Amino acid sequence: MVYFGPSKGCETCKGRRKKCDETRPSCLRCLKAGRTCRGYEDTGSVIFRQHENQSDSQPQSKPAFKSMARKCSLAAREPVPGTDILPDDGPPKEVTQNRIKELALQAFFYDYTDVSVNSSISGGFLGGLEPIVQDLGLDSHVANACKAAAFASNGLKLRRQFLIQQAETLYHELLGYLASSMQTPAASSHETLIIAILLGLYQMVVAEEANPGHHTAHAGGVAAILQIENNPLELVQAVLSGHPLVLNGKKNNARSARGTNGVDQSLYNLLIKLNPIWNRTEALLAGPPAPLFFEDVFALKLEAIALNHDLEIWQQNQSQEFRPTTMDPGLPPRPNPGAGYRHGRIDMYIDLYVAALWNFSRIARCLLITLIMRLSGVLDDGVNHDADHQEALRLVEDMIASIPYHLSEDLQVFLRERHDHTKITNAGRPVGGLLLMHSIYIASHLQIFPLEMREYFKTCLVWIGRRMGIGQAAFLAQAPQIDNQYFSGGCLIVLAGLLI
Repeated sequence: MVYFGPSKGCETCKGRRKKCDETRPSCLRCLKAGRTCRGYEDTGSVIFRQHENQSDSQPQSKPAFKSMARKCSLAAREPVPGTDILPDDGPPKEVTQNRIKELALQAFFYDYTDVSVNSSISGGFLGGLEPIVQDLGLDSHVANACKAAAFASNGLKLRRQFLIQQAETLYHELLGYLASSMQTPAASSHETLIIAILLGLYQMVVAEEANPGHHTAHAGGVAAILQIENNPLELVQAVLSGHPLVLNGKKNNARSARGTNGVDQSLYNLLIKLNPIWNRTEALLAGPPAPLFFEDVFALKLEAIALNHDLEIWQQNQSQEFRPTTMDPGLPPRPNPGAGYRHGRIDMYIDLYVAALWNFSRIARCLLITLIMRLSGVLDDGVNHDADHQEALRLVEDMIASIPYHLSEDLQVFLRERHDHTKITNAGRPVGGLLLMHSIYIASHLQIFPLEMREYFKTCLVWIGRRMGIGQAAFLAQAPQIDNQYFSGGCLIVLAGLLI
């Protein structure tokens, strides 16, 4: 049980002279009434997160970092019962514009940052961003980029147009600043890099079928600032090489993806090897047979087998703390399952970063197994790949077991109520969907998996788009074809949040 200090009501209930139930981070009285809970201003209500180890030799110890993160408590607009009419939209009358912007910033830190609970095995997602924002100021360009993403995400999932309008205003203001900052790439700062990442995230949030979003432009901006090729694996290589433009002074967040028990290759180093194998295969099979065609195909197959083996060793050598924990032996089979409700076991992880790494390794192995089987078919070598196919199915079942953890607000509540619903009812933080969506998108297009499984992944993507406010997830599920650069741009933005 967390101690929050003396019992005091939220600012909204105190202002209305109503008894508050003091639920944290937002009181139920406000939530049920559709009011904005303005939170708790007493010092005991602040969540403490320690971001820096304090040395005993320091004459003055730095106080623990106080997080602003707070869930948005604004109610969704729902049609008037018996009609299709939505109630009037607009900001709560009792809340000032400045307070609305502050609440958006708090919501962003709650929704889109994941601070590591154990830095020795996890890097978190944008975990060092909040202290940077507080250092720069709550009205800084970086803070405004956070607000833009939060306004857009909550505006879409709550059907609040006034929030979307505020997001658009901030976004266009920031575009001008970003463009002027990038006129001299050599002078690009950490701040410019962060803004490019956050505006890319904004575009992923607002993406829809009519407007797929322009996150690729911001992914290109990230690449230009870092002076690398516009490719997610080039970003990985830059970070692993100790690129100087990194956040929080971390030169290698990828250390947490490193294997244990003597395995000295990080997961990211292994993933870097996948791209050239895949590209060389596509180029070789797309063109006319070369003189050494079959020799090249055979060599590629051996490389794919070796890399798949290395990834398997990486998985096997992870510490117990890094591994998932099975929370439930399995949900019963049901037709057309909703998000989180496909039959099978349910796993949890130490945090979302670790869960994402596991799924990166799983989908990489599934791609390699697909490639091995394809190359074997070209060679017509008669090799039986039933065991490989079963291994791919096991890997994808492991991914499915992680979905409730990624998407539900509280896994324990989900487990208690799992027999009463057909899909997740309380959406978790959008960062969970963001770190899952690209892996399950790839799985939804691998023909080695049954159709019903691939359709389930698309169902989850649509759910992420609608319930978590990440429009690109729904677009990925529904678009007949996705451009490679469009997909890789999204991966680069997400990897930037994990690595930089």
